[in-house]
Amino acid sequence: MKSDKYFWLYLLECENGSFYTGYTKNLAIRYYQHRGGKHSAKYTRSFKPVRIAQCWRLFDTVGTALKVERYIKSQDRKTKEFWVENPEELRRRVSKNMEKELILFPFDTSWVEEESAKMDWKKVQNGFDPFA
Repeated sequence: MKSDKYFWLYLLECENGSFYTGYTKNLAIRYYQHRGGKHSAKYTRSFKPVRIAQCWRLFDTVGTALKVERYIKSQDRKTKEFWVENPEELRRRVSKNMEKELILFPFDTSWVEEESAKMDWKKVQNGFDPFA
């Protein structure tokens, strides 16, 4: 199976307290879009994200990224809260569920938030990925 570099899987905490789950190739651009409301998901246009609750890098194909995203979305809030607090557990749980060992790593969300606050968004909009 061919790997397409890597993908980001992320959980956003929204202003209504809910979680929004997504995947992307460029987390900086996608987070910017969600926060700005432009080119964002219908859900995050209604309920603005207040922070990245958790994010992971998945080194695999787009098909696998979609499957993991769907799996996360299907879980209850308590499970998602557990993964926010214990991000390394997602790989174990999803690998077991998919019967496939995944290369899935948690990423420091505070660093993403800090870097997002001081980012040159014109560069990001032109495809620059500061988290690559």
